[in-house]
Amino acid sequence: MKVGKVAVIGDADSVLGFRGIGITVFAMSDPKEASKKIEELSRDNYQLIFLTENLAAQDPEIMKTYNEMKEPTVILIPSNKGGANYASSLLSDSVKRAVGLDFLNIDN
Repeated sequence: MKVGKVAVIGDADSVLGFRGIGITVFAMSDPKEASKKIEELSRDNYQLIFLTENLAAQDPEIMKTYNEMKEPTVILIPSNKGGANYASSLLSDSVKRAVGLDFLNIDN
C-alpha cells in the first residue's frame, strides 16, 4: 500500500509538534495564505491535509471548495486553544445533507 503525502496547516503553536511524526508542517495564521497553500499542496499530490479549525472558520470557502473533492482530503483539527465548534457544525451539515435529518444533534 502506497503511503500518501500528508501536511498540516495552522498556527505555529498548534502544528509544530506534527513534525515529530513526519508530517509536513506549514505554520501560518492567515486564512487566505492557508487557502493558497492548500491549492499548492493539491497540485503537489498531497492526499491528506489537516487544517486547524480556527483557521478554517475564518474563511468558510476553504472547506466548501475541498469538501466536494476526492483529493486532497482536508480534515479539521482543533488548535491548541481548543475548537470553535466549526468542525462539528460542518459534520452536522454533511450528515443532514446525506440522510435528511440531524441525528447527531450537535447544535442543541
